[in-house]
Amino acid sequence: MKLQYLLYMTAALSLTSCNDAFLDRESQSINDGTFWNSVNDLRTYANAFYGILPGGVTNLGDEDSDNQVPFSPNSFLWGQYTVPTEGGSWSKSNWQNIRNLNYFMTHYQQVQASEEEINPFVAEIRFFRALEYFAKIQTFGDVPWLESELNVDSEELYGPKMARNEVAKKIIEDLEFAITWLPEKGSEEDNRLNKDIARHVLARVCLNEGTYYKYHDELGYSADVQGLLQKAADLTDELINSNHYEIYKTGNPGTDYYNLFVMEDKSNLKEAILYIDYASALREHNATHWLRNAKSGWSKDFADCFLYTDGKPASATSKAHVQNRTMAEEAQDRDLRFKQLILTSEDPYTMTSNGSITYITNDADFVSADCPTGYWVRKYFDPDPSQDIEAKCTIDGIAYRYAETLLINAEAKAELGTITQADLDKTINQLRDRVAMPHLTMEVGFTDANWPDWGYSVTPLLQEIRRERRIELAGEGFRFGDLKRWKAGKLLNNVQTYVGKYVQGEDGEFHQTIIYTNYTNPDCSYEAGKSRTWNDKMYLYPIPTGELQRNPNLLPQNPGWE
Repeated sequence: MKLQYLLYMTAALSLTSCNDAFLDRESQSINDGTFWNSVNDLRTYANAFYGILPGGVTNLGDEDSDNQVPFSPNSFLWGQYTVPTEGGSWSKSNWQNIRNLNYFMTHYQQVQASEEEINPFVAEIRFFRALEYFAKIQTFGDVPWLESELNVDSEELYGPKMARNEVAKKIIEDLEFAITWLPEKGSEEDNRLNKDIARHVLARVCLNEGTYYKYHDELGYSADVQGLLQKAADLTDELINSNHYEIYKTGNPGTDYYNLFVMEDKSNLKEAILYIDYASALREHNATHWLRNAKSGWSKDFADCFLYTDGKPASATSKAHVQNRTMAEEAQDRDLRFKQLILTSEDPYTMTSNGSITYITNDADFVSADCPTGYWVRKYFDPDPSQDIEAKCTIDGIAYRYAETLLINAEAKAELGTITQADLDKTINQLRDRVAMPHLTMEVGFTDANWPDWGYSVTPLLQEIRRERRIELAGEGFRFGDLKRWKAGKLLNNVQTYVGKYVQGEDGEFHQTIIYTNYTNPDCSYEAGKSRTWNDKMYLYPIPTGELQRNPNLLPQNPGWE
């Protein structure tokens, strides 16, 4: 599905307000007497929201997690975040899309046409509203549910928050409506949504909410955890059985995963449930060039989580396991995604138009101001000079990827206790086949001394499914959400999640790279400093105090932020 960048339509988006407070609203400025006259008006209005879709080229999306380490400490994770008075993710601009989507829901009935003509565009609007509200509950938990046009006198502006699980039900209703009324894959208009995209997103929502309620039992939500997980499994079964999609592999396990992301034209990529088209002078991005000076890199903890080619971790491998000090030692006999996600001396660091190629050959040179951990991100990094240009890259993106569909299916069924070897072969092992890794079996066959301590019992199979998700989706922005829904924030206390690789010093000894000089690692023979400590209040962001003062019905503040 070729999704060009759809610009916001001026008529549909001239919906403004006089300040940045959520509760302060002006009336609409669309001329309702002349706009809502045809189905094409609905199409035009819906066009405005296609910019909500993911750009599909995210490679540093895990800087707020244990996977990646930004140059400057993340203030939220390091306990330096203070409750704002205004703004943030509760700002007027962050509620604007919901307001504009609800404006459509109030007015679209004015169009005189059949249900079959109208409802596909209503489905698009409700799909986008679901995306907006899903982001809201992931950030804040309980939020007000608004579904109609409001004005300055509307009582709903000062209404209470709705419980997260009840908002989730509304999100599911919106996405189920979208599945009912969007066209089947292949019969949609050019550049528009289809049922499979809605199925995938709904499966994502159901897995997220089902696991969140399961592990956050302290919230006391009345939620059908089993029903949510079953819905995630059923929806992904539908996508798998449709035979519309497949994992990209050409028989080159050492390059296929990397090439999946850097191939310029993804219009025929069957792993893309939805790809995003980029083209010169029309829509370009900076995902490739930015990595050269991103001042960010993978963490030591992430580098250590890769299995060896015998399908076992460092604590159980039959491979000659060394100290993992040099990059060559770390990459040797590892899951081939290691070298496709992390730059090694085997792959180019720069290329020029005259054919000159450079490599990082001195192990210490992996650590630099541009990659303080030493673990350079390779996902979407293409040193080809035609793409390695600031804000001029035209490598297509993947908004929704079939690999995630398979991971949702496997995790949901493992959580339900219904997973079979056939399920693993259709899901996890499809990903492992791409990189020539041994299959995961129902009997994992080893115990990893370094499995995360989640604070609750996890089966070996689920441990490995979570590991597979961490590696396959690395950098794409899933990890912090996963840690939150698994109630696993305390994993961020591990010092290996914010330090880098070992580098040999002038004394001949190897020393671990410390990124934050004022946040040094007490386990690394360096001067002791401040370490990171998780606080459970960080599972949610706080509501700005100005909003609570304007609307006491939003109280209480999120736990721990009072």
